[in-house]
Amino acid sequence: MEPLIEFLKLIFTALVYPGLAFLTILGLVSQWYRRKLIARLQNRVGPKYVGPAGILQPFADIYKLLFVKELVTGAYTPARLILYLVILGIVALSASTALLPLTPLYIRAEYDVLVFIYLTFYASIAMSLIGLGSVSPYPGFGGVRYATMLLVFEPVIAISLISMVKVLAPNTLSLADALSNPGILRAQQPLQWIFHVATIILAAISFSIALLSKTMLKPFDIPEAETEIAGGYLAELSGPALGLSILLHEVEISLYVFLFANLLIPIPPILPAPLSIVMSLIKYFIVLTILVLVAYSMGRLKLDQALRALIKVPLLLSIISLALSFTI
Repeated sequence: MEPLIEFLKLIFTALVYPGLAFLTILGLVSQWYRRKLIARLQNRVGPKYVGPAGILQPFADIYKLLFVKELVTGAYTPARLILYLVILGIVALSASTALLPLTPLYIRAEYDVLVFIYLTFYASIAMSLIGLGSVSPYPGFGGVRYATMLLVFEPVIAISLISMVKVLAPNTLSLADALSNPGILRAQQPLQWIFHVATIILAAISFSIALLSKTMLKPFDIPEAETEIAGGYLAELSGPALGLSILLHEVEISLYVFLFANLLIPIPPILPAPLSIVMSLIKYFIVLTILVLVAYSMGRLKLDQALRALIKVPLLLSIISLALSFTI
C-alpha cells in the first residue's frame, strides 16, 4: 500500500502541484500580468472585460481555442503530428517539476539538473518543429529562425544552470539541494563567498538573456514577428493546435522564470510549506517584472544581430561562470 501512496503523490506532483495545473494557472495569470504591464508601458489598457481587471481573459482565450474553435490547417500541414509534439512538450515540462523541492514528495538524485535540462529541451524541439512541419513559408521561416537561435540559447541555458547549481549544490549538482539547502550559505571564507556570488551573477545575466531568447520575448521575438512573417511559427495553426501551442509557450515561461527566481534567492529551508510557496511566488513576479521591463524597453533584433548578441554576451559569460564554479 505504501508504494502505491508514494506513486499517487508523485502523480499529484506532476499533474497538480507544482506540475501541469499549477504551471497552467501560473502561466495564464502571468500572461495577463505581462499584457497589463506592457500596456502600461505603451499607454494602453490591456485585458479588461473578462474577469476582474481582465484577469480571466487568457483563460477565456485558451478555452475558446481548445473547445469552441475548429482545427483548420493547410492541406499538407501535419496537424495531428503538431498536436502530439505540443502535448509531449507540455508533459515533459510538467514532469520536470517533480525535481523541484516544492512538495513533500519529489525526486532527488545526484546530477538531476542534467535530467531537468534534458526534459525541458523537448519544449524547444516542439516549438521549432511546429513551424518546420508546415509547408507554408511563414511558419517555416519562424521555425527556422527559432531552430537557429536554439543552437545558441540552449547551450547557454544549460551551462548557466549547471554553473548556478554547481555553486549552490557543489557535491551533488542536484536541483533539490540547490533550491532548499544552498551551499553558498555554508561558505566559510570571505574570498570563497565573493567567488560564489560573482559566479551566480555571471550565470544569472547569461541565463536571463538566453531565457528572453528561448521564450521569444523582445528583443528576441524574431520567430513570431507579426509585421514580417505574419505570426511566424503559429501562422497556420487554429483551434486546439493553436491553443495548446500558446499553452506550451506560457507553461515554459512560467517554469523557467519560477526556477530562475528561486535559484537567485533559494527557498529558505526553515519556512513552512505554505509560506515558502507564497515567498516563491513573490520572487517569481519580481523577476518576471524585471524581465518584462527590460525586454519591452528594446525593439526587435534581426536574426543575425540576435545570434551575434547571444554569442558575444551570454555564451561567453556562461562559459566564464562554469569555469569559475568548477575552479572554486
